[in-house]
Amino acid sequence: MERRDIEIFLTVGEELHFGRSAERLHVSAAMVSKTVRKLERAVGANLFERTSRRVAFTPIGRRLFEDLKPAYQELLDAFARAAASGRGVEGVLRVGFLGTATAEFVMRAAELLRTRHPGCEVRLHECRFTDGTAPLRDDAIDVLLIDNFAAPLPTLAPEHAAGPVLFREAPVLAVSVRHPLARRESVDVAQLARYEMLRPRTSSDQAVRASAPGPAAEAPVPGQAPRWTAPEGAERLFPARAESPSAPVRGPGGRGGARTTEFGSIQEMWALVGAGHGVFPVPSHASVYDARPDIAFVPVTGAPAYEWRLVWLRSGENSRVRAFSEAAGAYVAAHPAPLAPAAGPA
Repeated sequence: MERRDIEIFLTVGEELHFGRSAERLHVSAAMVSKTVRKLERAVGANLFERTSRRVAFTPIGRRLFEDLKPAYQELLDAFARAAASGRGVEGVLRVGFLGTATAEFVMRAAELLRTRHPGCEVRLHECRFTDGTAPLRDDAIDVLLIDNFAAPLPTLAPEHAAGPVLFREAPVLAVSVRHPLARRESVDVAQLARYEMLRPRTSSDQAVRASAPGPAAEAPVPGQAPRWTAPEGAERLFPARAESPSAPVRGPGGRGGARTTEFGSIQEMWALVGAGHGVFPVPSHASVYDARPDIAFVPVTGAPAYEWRLVWLRSGENSRVRAFSEAAGAYVAAHPAPLAPAAGPA
């Protein structure tokens, strides 16, 4: 059995569609069919049940798929590690991030990486809150700096690897300066359900493409995109409210019946908060890096902390990813407040 035969069989097993498998592998559908028939002759039994409407595993085909997939992945990983070691820490590393402060942290870690490995270039890629780990699967980035609410560790798929927690932050509640909470010194997490909470928008495409989306999506309503829900353990920080589709949007006070307002980007969230359409918990660094005259930041007591770590695909791990992870850890070890604004020239 050749490597290409294995790749075709596993792809058909994942897609259960000969045409899509051919497109994914950039070969003809005839080649896919020919290879499957070749493997079936070698095994002595059908691996798939094929009709004009569907493709499905036979029991023998499913067993072969389940036995072969992890072994093939280990083979690919071994070659990737060998190739990375042979190349050394050189080339381009694409690092994803969320928000202004984390971009600055990535840049500081990148500067440290360049002092250690001058041949490695770091390119930054800003991700959306609702993307989860999809940019990794889509091959838009090689490594992602993300928090435990956007991508909770227990929900990461087996093909993801995660580094240790780099730093933690207490949450603060972003509210309009006209909101009653804006005059409070703090708010307890148990009180958040009283107020209109903004909700990240998760498109159906994101829900399908994200191999391990941080926040889970509720079962979609026919004709509607799936709804974002808080990750396990953070339900009180991101409380869901019963809503009426016909209810009006709340005013700056945040009280009264209302339909939950959704946002698709961080900048959209800031605009909605500033306009008084809702509140939203954010990491404490936002009060410095994202300060606005129309928004107040209120500390939240009794809430779980934001935890930031690097995540990458196991199949994409190489010497550059490992070197960047080491540089990020070294920077944090030398700077107890890694997100503190850098001091300007004297």
